[in-house]
Amino acid sequence: MNSSISSERIRYLNENKVNPNGKFVLYCMISARRVKWNFGLKYAVEMARKLEKPLLVVESLNIDHKWSSDRIHNFVINGMLNNRSDFEDTSVTYVPFVETKRNQGKGILKKLSALSSMVVIDDFPTYFPRIVANNVAAKLPILSVAIDSNGILPMNLAGKECLTAHSFRRFMHKNVLNFIESEIYGEKLPIMTDLKKLSQKELKVIADEVEWEFTPLEWLWRAAQIDDIGISALSSIDINHSVFPVTSAIGGSSNAFIRMSEFVDEKLSKYSENRNKPSEKATSGLSPWLHFGHISSHEIVFQILSKEKWDPSLIDESRIGSRAGWWGLSESSEGFLDQLITWRELGFNFANFRSDHTDWTSIPKWAQDSLIKHSLDFKEETYSFEELENSKTSDPIWNAAQRQLVSEGIIQNYLRMLWGKKILQWAPDAKTAMEWMIKLNDKWALDGRDPNSYTGIFWVLGRHDRAWFERPIFGKVRYMTSNSTKKKYKLDKYLEIYG
Repeated sequence: MNSSISSERIRYLNENKVNPNGKFVLYCMISARRVKWNFGLKYAVEMARKLEKPLLVVESLNIDHKWSSDRIHNFVINGMLNNRSDFEDTSVTYVPFVETKRNQGKGILKKLSALSSMVVIDDFPTYFPRIVANNVAAKLPILSVAIDSNGILPMNLAGKECLTAHSFRRFMHKNVLNFIESEIYGEKLPIMTDLKKLSQKELKVIADEVEWEFTPLEWLWRAAQIDDIGISALSSIDINHSVFPVTSAIGGSSNAFIRMSEFVDEKLSKYSENRNKPSEKATSGLSPWLHFGHISSHEIVFQILSKEKWDPSLIDESRIGSRAGWWGLSESSEGFLDQLITWRELGFNFANFRSDHTDWTSIPKWAQDSLIKHSLDFKEETYSFEELENSKTSDPIWNAAQRQLVSEGIIQNYLRMLWGKKILQWAPDAKTAMEWMIKLNDKWALDGRDPNSYTGIFWVLGRHDRAWFERPIFGKVRYMTSNSTKKKYKLDKYLEIYG
């Protein structure tokens, strides 16, 4: 079926047909958890309009995945309440669903699909959303389509994985203008007031037919609180309660928009100067909201380009592949866009084309060989996983970074690189270091379980990097030290907060 969505964003999960007798079009919102700049939602709206069917949007949160915790649940539930408000004045039927007991949601997607005309689901290249799309939605008896809302460039556009940031940047510079002109300056919010809407009575009949128990709104309101009320509500479900909610980062598109606006208006102008200074907190801090889909990179890019009154005539074609100069923007804006588009979407590109993106085999051969060669090198210090998780090392800078991860769900960008390099130095071997980095990040980081996070972790081990001078333990993989970091940046304020 024709759509205004770029064909590169559309992935047909099966070859089944539309069911013309279905009661609704079903959109499973599992990673692009927002209303604006959401291509999955836009596609679903278009299909519902063409088929003259109601649109049922189900945003679900399962407990049956490895890293489910109070931290993740609280963040997502706040986003659900935000979305409920955003859908309120539309003709779309929105249902937030949180499993409150194990296997409560098992089979719901299949049962709902039997009543629907077609299924639309978010495309995401890793972790639980990819499993749901490929292993569940693909096997449904009706047409199922996955839509990519992850980045400025569609994940499938390159056709293969890019091995370096430079190669991806060149590819991005040659293609990004097509998507900026057609998407960023196009429709940001689909028109959702002219659809048929399911009545509460019809919705109740559907729920009864598929044996679906709605999540009580009162429980969602309680679980969204960042206090004892929220902790009490979440305590009733089978998730990790030791990973507590973060008071400094509350989920939802509204909070994402506030954070983005503050960054663009107040911090962006000094981004290049201060981005690597841990004490300045000069970065956007938007990675948790980007990870959970509460904000789109399209919206962030739109705000920046609008602020700088940018137009394509400013592009300098002689700078294709360069980290700065191609856009014709200020140094800080170019630096931030390189992080947001080049480095973030490099991770999505790699995860999309490499099913082993969280495995040792995804590291370049030169790095694997070098790290294995030095696996038995003498180490002055070694620590257990428990000592690392509890910040029990002799390095105050590393301990501070780990404490920030545990308390706030993030690590300052530059220190995240140092954090990984020190784990490589202290772990029994490189493969163990890889496993520990993934475990610590996926458990505690709000932006964990994400292609961008895996890019950072595997960069520590040589992915998207080049071979350096050989040294003990690290081999030819890039080396970083806390002493050089301390000399380079003033850390007093950072250590005062997290030390």
